[in-house]
Amino acid sequence: MEKKILSKRIIPNDLFFEQVKERLNAGQKVKIPVAGKSMEPFLQNGDLVVLKKFEEKDLINGKIVLAYFNNAYVLHRVVKIKKGNVTLAGDGNIQQVEIITDKDILAVVVSAYRGEKELSINTLLGQIWYKLRIVRAVYNKIFGIK
Repeated sequence: MEKKILSKRIIPNDLFFEQVKERLNAGQKVKIPVAGKSMEPFLQNGDLVVLKKFEEKDLINGKIVLAYFNNAYVLHRVVKIKKGNVTLAGDGNIQQVEIITDKDILAVVVSAYRGEKELSINTLLGQIWYKLRIVRAVYNKIFGIK
């Protein structure tokens, strides 16, 4: 029986996202891993998301997008659209938001997976979770959760 050996190669983010952009611009969907905790509880480190190139019609409150902000790429939820500005927030972030323009958005998440299981990326539930962040902050303070 032949053993399959999987290896992981680490490449710089800028090189990785250049490849992602090339494929998106060619009209392909791209599957990438989620890195970090900022989108918990909906997306966790290691989950996979499928991206498609961003189009203006995709700019909807609650959508999860890949954007370029402050010389870095972020995968966060659209929480406000106002006067040419788009506000993003990670689902797990209580205070931090990113204010960008739609020109900074590269892609929109069309599906997400944890292992073989497809995850719900329900935009309404994400919006409600965002609106509850003040309540979550108080809860975290009371119970000493960081």
